[in-house]
Amino acid sequence: MLCTETTATLLRQRFNLAESRIDAMDYHTSLEINGFRLRMLPAGHIPGSAMLHVTRTKDNATLLYTGDFKMRKGRTTPEAHFLNADTLVMETTFGLPFYRFPNPMEAEAQLLGFVHDTLADGLTPILLAYSLGKTQEALAVLAENNISALLHSAALSMTEACREAGVKDLPEAVEFTGETNDGHVIIAPPHAMKTKLYREIPNKRTAMLSGWALQPNARFRYGVDAMVPFSDHADHPGLMECVQRVRPKRILTVHGFAKEFAAELRSKGFDAWCATGGDQLELPIHRPAQRPATAARAGWHNRVLCSFADFTDLCRLLEQTGSRTSKIEFIANYFKSLDTDDDLRITTDWLAIGNRKSPNLIPNRMLRHLLLSIPGSREERYRELLQSTKDDITAATTLLQELPLHPEGVSVAKIQTLIEEFASQSTSIDHLLKLSERLITLHPSESESLLRILTGKLGSEIDRPLIEEAVASCFEVSPKAIRDAARSHESLGEIAVVAKTAGADGLKPGNGSSWSEGERSEEQLPLVD
Repeated sequence: MLCTETTATLLRQRFNLAESRIDAMDYHTSLEINGFRLRMLPAGHIPGSAMLHVTRTKDNATLLYTGDFKMRKGRTTPEAHFLNADTLVMETTFGLPFYRFPNPMEAEAQLLGFVHDTLADGLTPILLAYSLGKTQEALAVLAENNISALLHSAALSMTEACREAGVKDLPEAVEFTGETNDGHVIIAPPHAMKTKLYREIPNKRTAMLSGWALQPNARFRYGVDAMVPFSDHADHPGLMECVQRVRPKRILTVHGFAKEFAAELRSKGFDAWCATGGDQLELPIHRPAQRPATAARAGWHNRVLCSFADFTDLCRLLEQTGSRTSKIEFIANYFKSLDTDDDLRITTDWLAIGNRKSPNLIPNRMLRHLLLSIPGSREERYRELLQSTKDDITAATTLLQELPLHPEGVSVAKIQTLIEEFASQSTSIDHLLKLSERLITLHPSESESLLRILTGKLGSEIDRPLIEEAVASCFEVSPKAIRDAARSHESLGEIAVVAKTAGADGLKPGNGSSWSEGERSEEQLPLVD
């Protein structure tokens, strides 16, 4: 078995592999075997991982087999190195343009933010990561920030082996045996949460460390409280950088989105094919015109400050915050900043949309017609984005970022009026065109919020009790008074307004107000019910 010295140490110490079966060599050193020169190059994937560069000595033909690799420099792995090769065989786990990871500092900040928020709420943070690779990266980040960790037995074993193999920046590992310690983080492989030991951990909050965090609704699919885009693979820009640095004549793609990435490379003039076959040959007939260069500049639109933009910022902040306490504080502070009772009523009900069985006012087919009615949009581009993002709203927002828009300020009240008009005649072509005209005058961030309200997908990051606690905190009313009122009244917005104007006394039944007696007119009911 040919491997690096680090991998050889892991195999000897943890798997008792016979010395005779291991042929270890340092990175960048050459080995001649049967007319081929072999060289191991750092892959940056996990400790000990390597790419294999092969040269056929009779004609100097070269091949680079990447295996799993990562372009970003890790804390526990050397940076990936590349050599030119005639043939490149590369992995393409994240081979769609949608997969663009944040820079390492931002990803580490998200990890630390989850840990600090969870500890601040008096809970135990559990990071779910593979035992070799991500565990050591996460452990190094925590150690640098003076945060102690307890490891699953498998993660402990791999970490000890890495330390013995000379991997730096790793603290001495401590095994989790069932007792949680204040201020400690638990790191375990994902499958561990199915075991009794981990299921019985009280007051816990889980986060999956994975590049798949970029997929919409990933945390629901994995059954965790948060996702952190912490990956040991190259993202789409990293895959492209690999091709540029190797400068191959022929490319074979393996794993992940192999066919899609090969097709993209062919469109750029490369001789690229999926190693397992099944590629679809593209004919150069009636090829769609290339998008203008400005289309690649996602997010270049000027954003205008307005009350609806403030609401969008709140939603973005809630999505990025894991702490329940912090979410309550953010919502309460936002409520305090509102100028009118109408804005308070409207935005409170908007936040609660994700907690009710809300009708989807824009089905997928209608959303497609809506977007294609905007000048400059192309159906093939929308379908491409929909395939890569697997989420209609995310695809729509990305498409809008590429279109020539003219953002202007808009109030919460105007957006609510637009929503009510659309809800009354959502199947009308005129109302669909009116909505598309409004999207042209909104920044893509605000368009995303509007579309999520119309589709009933806003507020999935928060639950109704959390909104009730925020209302109670903002207007200094007991949470019980809010909960009691909410049992018989659907509109949290109306409850919030009464709490603001009349306090706890106004929330009591029989105080003479029509809303408290369940006599609100149909016009006062929240739009999405």
